Amino acid sequence: DMRWKSDMAFATYTVGRSSQADICIADPSISRIHMEITVTNDGRYFCADRMSTHGTFLKKNGEWKPLKQGYIDGADSLVLGTKKIKLSSIINSPAVAGFLKQKEVNEDVEPMSFKPIRNTATGEIESSS
Repeated sequence: DMRWKSDMAFATYTVGRSSQADICIADPSISRIHMEITVTNDGRYFCADRMSTHGTFLKKNGEWKPLKQGYIDGADSLVLGTKKIKLSSIINSPAVAGFLKQKEVNEDVEPMSFKPIRNTATGEIESSS
């Protein structure tokens, strides 16, 4: 169970094909709200798949592996649906760049806009409520 320090600033952005997403990617293989990226003021990126139809994948050790949630590097490549995209192109969007400049403090203990149900053994998200 990860808890955030109350003095840690972070912002969470939704990524998907919907105009309701904070970061919109127009691709039919991407879910309306496909994933969330939480950016911390110390430059870390926590990504969580929002139970998307076609999944989110991260290249690790030369292999594409499903990504349910986890910290990833800004230089990493992701596959959302069938679209390959570098995390750096997502995090360089105006919405994310604005946060990195202002670094507002959010005292929430969960870094996502939805409250997930977590597997008690692994900490992975099982579903959202």
